Amino acid sequence: MMKLIKNSTWLDLAIDLRNSVILTIWRRVIATMIFALLITIAYHQGIAVNQPILSTLIPGIVLGLLLVFRTNTAYDRFWEGCKLWYDLINAGRILCRNIWTIVPENSTESRAKKNTHIRLVGILIMAIKLRLRNENIDDNIAELMTPEDYLELQKTDNIPLRIINWFAEYFRHLYYEDQVIPYRFFIELNRSLDQIIMLFSSCERILNTPLPRAYSIHLKHLLLLYCFALPFQFVKELDWFTIPVVGIISFALLGIEDIGVEIENPFGYDRNDLPLDQFCQQLQAEIETEWVNWDNSIPKNSKTMEPKS
Repeated sequence: MMKLIKNSTWLDLAIDLRNSVILTIWRRVIATMIFALLITIAYHQGIAVNQPILSTLIPGIVLGLLLVFRTNTAYDRFWEGCKLWYDLINAGRILCRNIWTIVPENSTESRAKKNTHIRLVGILIMAIKLRLRNENIDDNIAELMTPEDYLELQKTDNIPLRIINWFAEYFRHLYYEDQVIPYRFFIELNRSLDQIIMLFSSCERILNTPLPRAYSIHLKHLLLLYCFALPFQFVKELDWFTIPVVGIISFALLGIEDIGVEIENPFGYDRNDLPLDQFCQQLQAEIETEWVNWDNSIPKNSKTMEPKS
């Protein structure tokens, strides 16, 4: 997963193999070099493999434009996902602040419910992360909830929406039944929920609408044809140097294409994907230190609380 790099020098980045695409494409690059070796051997055996006309088979400018479009499209998705997640974390902070400042504390029970729902904000963001990764809720969430609520979430198809509905029920109870908050505060709390829903839906849009598969397949076909046609073009002029030259060109083209593939879905576990775990841990730490545990009189064991009413 991508880490935030601080004070990295040019050399540090140049030798950083773990976050590069070299480990992914090296087999394909070696395959093109082996093919170039075979063509060079055939050329020395007197076989007519020198075919410069193959340079017109796939014009380089056409392939370049296709690669640029592929990479730009993938980076747009990556950058939009990054902005959405920063907005999502900020929306979670705003919801925590609104609950803390708007919801009154008239009794120990009301303070306990308020404390629980502030923690539930962090659980919601973690649930969105797991939803985008197509994973089930884990022990990290179980430790922050009552066993009954955790069991209910396990039976739910869309966990983030179920948690959002818990918030909606809590706010409705505060306004309609307990009548402890005015209408404008009720609207403000629900507006915070609306913002989270919109950001969550935008992340799902990125996840569920990848680049058309036919485009990706066709680009891979063109790359293979182009790379395997290179030895026929260079063998007469470069002789044995055809092998490293083909390897360098293949490395450049296949690397650009693979970068687009890796960052197309920014919510996964690739090393260059967004650090979603770090985002969630940061928000959870802020919740525990800034809104929950600052006052020792507020109960800290959420397993004794009822989060939905």
